Amino acid sequence: MRAIITGASTGIGREMAKYAYSLGMEVWITGQNASALATLSEECGKAPQLAADLSTHAGQSALLSWIHEVKIDLFVNNAGYGVWKDVVHAEDDELEKMIRLNVEALLRLSRVVAKSMVAQGHGCILNVASTAAFLPGPHMSAYYASKAFVLSFSESLHTELRRTGVTVTTLCPGPTKSQFFDRAGMGAMPLLDGPWMPQMTSASVAKAGVDAALRGKRRIVPGIMNYLSSKAPIFMPRYIQLGVLNWLQGPLK
Repeated sequence: MRAIITGASTGIGREMAKYAYSLGMEVWITGQNASALATLSEECGKAPQLAADLSTHAGQSALLSWIHEVKIDLFVNNAGYGVWKDVVHAEDDELEKMIRLNVEALLRLSRVVAKSMVAQGHGCILNVASTAAFLPGPHMSAYYASKAFVLSFSESLHTELRRTGVTVTTLCPGPTKSQFFDRAGMGAMPLLDGPWMPQMTSASVAKAGVDAALRGKRRIVPGIMNYLSSKAPIFMPRYIQLGVLNWLQGPLK
């Protein structure tokens, strides 16, 4: 079996590559950090690697050319990041670049890979969303919206592909020990300063996601607190959700 994993330089993507390799899969990895990819490649049996920026059309095309006519059993859309900043304080193209990676790249790669998998009669796509997909997110508005897209799109695609032998699984992790928070600039946030949402390890999230994808599950929310937060919209009015998230994601006083 062959697995292609985007965003494999660090965090959940890196752990997914290592876990897939431990299952005996041939792993292909891509990300922006060429040095980190080279190290990971050695840990995964000299895995083929491609350094590419998937927030650009050229980077997406480079990846699609790299895997053209390659049989893929598991494709993981893990590349993505967040920005902790009010919309009016964002720099020009700062949020738009994030949307191109979190939304446009995932959409394009899912479409092309799904078509190839349908032709071969089987395959698993694993798209990484977040518990943010279930809630509004003041101070991270565009990020939360991007993950809501990933969840809605992926679950719909999973249904469209029923009876084709191809499945689409959405992984919705909560706070995870990785470089995500540093890149997003989230060091001074109440959400991360207390017991509100305990952070899982990247390895445990990666294992849960890959296992669920190989079983063909539609959605996986690892961790009991994360699972409960995904049910908040059922029991909590929207205005309360907005108030709670506005406090939890506002800057520490």
